[in-house]
Amino acid sequence: MSVAGPLPLVPDCGGPIRTIALALPAAFFAESRTDDTVSPLIPIGNLLSALPSDVTAAIVIDHASFATAQDWLDSMQVPCTTTLVPLAEGDSVPHPWIQDMFHVRTGDQEEGTAAEFVSVAQSALSVTLAEHLGATVTHLDVALAGGNQLVGPDFRLVGHSSLVDDRGFGKAAAAPSQRWRKVQALDGRRVHSFGYRPEDLGKVPVAFDLSTTRICKPVIAGGKMHQCGFHVDQFVSVTGLKRGDRPLLLVADPVAHGECDARAAIDLKRKLDASALSLARQGFAIERNPIPVSPAIDTNKCLPRLYNNVLLENVTRPGQKRPSVWLPHFGDREALEAFDVVNRQIWDGLGFQAIGVAGWSHLSSRNGALRCAIKVINRERNTKL
Repeated sequence: MSVAGPLPLVPDCGGPIRTIALALPAAFFAESRTDDTVSPLIPIGNLLSALPSDVTAAIVIDHASFATAQDWLDSMQVPCTTTLVPLAEGDSVPHPWIQDMFHVRTGDQEEGTAAEFVSVAQSALSVTLAEHLGATVTHLDVALAGGNQLVGPDFRLVGHSSLVDDRGFGKAAAAPSQRWRKVQALDGRRVHSFGYRPEDLGKVPVAFDLSTTRICKPVIAGGKMHQCGFHVDQFVSVTGLKRGDRPLLLVADPVAHGECDARAAIDLKRKLDASALSLARQGFAIERNPIPVSPAIDTNKCLPRLYNNVLLENVTRPGQKRPSVWLPHFGDREALEAFDVVNRQIWDGLGFQAIGVAGWSHLSSRNGALRCAIKVINRERNTKL
C-alpha cells in the first residue's frame, strides 16, 4: 500500500485568492500624535481597499483592540469582506508579519479550502485563527518562517539559512542536511535553495545572459553557500510563468538612492547577482527589477524597498483583462515614484494588471512589506498553470 504524501501547501501563484489573514498588533491602534512619522495602518488600509469584493480578510487583533479596530474598518468602507478575529484576553499579536507565523496546507483542492495550519511555533494566534476558519493545526519541527519560502506551481524556493544544519556552517555538505530533509517533507514539491557562493561575488557581468547558464545538480545546503537578506521574499517574486521551459522568477536589482552611500547598494547587488546566477544554475529563468536602497522615513537607516514582496494571481477575474498582481509602493511618502512606475511596467510586460498599493514606507524600517503582512488561506484551483 502506498503512503500518502503531505497535503500541498497553498502556492504563491495560481487561481483567484478567496481568503487571506492579517495580524495587527495593539500598537497599530494607539492614538496617533501629531509628531508621529509613521502610521502603520495606512498601508494595511490601502491594501484592503485594493482587494476584490469577493475576497474575505480575517484580521487577528488583541481582545482589547476590538472596538478601535472596528471603528477603523468602518471608517474606510473597503470593498472586500472583513472579519475581526480577537485573541483571548491575555494573548497578543506579537508583530504584523503573519506570513512568518505558520504555513497553510490546502485540503479539498476542488473547493480550495484550507485544511491545516502548520505552525512554526506554539502560537495562540494560529490556533485562534484556525478555529475561526475551521482548519486544524499541527506543529512544524523545523524552523522555517513563511517569509523564507516561496511556493511555486511545482517547486519551492527556500532561503539557504533555513536549509543548513547549525553544525553545517563552515563545512561542505555532500548530502542533504537533516533540516533540508525536514523542509522537503513539508510538501511534495521539489525544494530549491536561495543562496550564493562567495566565489561568485563580483563575477557576474552586468550584461550577462542568465538564460544561457548551464543547469547544474541541485545545490546541497552546506557551508559554502550563504543567503542574502533575512528572507527570500524580500528580493524574489514567484510569477507562476515560464520562459522557455524554465520557471520565471523576478529578482531584485538594488541601486543607491537619496542620501545612502553607494557601498550598501553595491554590496547587496553583488550578493543578489550571485544569487540570481545560482538560481539560473538550478533551472530558473531570471528577470531583474530595480529596487532603491534608501533612508527609512523614521530611522534614517539605509534599507532596500521590497518591491518583490507581492501578492498575485495567474487567472483573469471576470470583468478584467489580465491577472492581477498587488505590489508595494513607496512614492506617496518618499521620492520613489520612478521606482513605483518601472516596477509596475515590468509586471505589465509579463502580462499582469499591476496594482500599486501605496504606503509601505511606513513599515520599511521593519524589513517587511505586502506579502509579509498577508497569509493566503485559500485560492480557487488554477487550471491554466
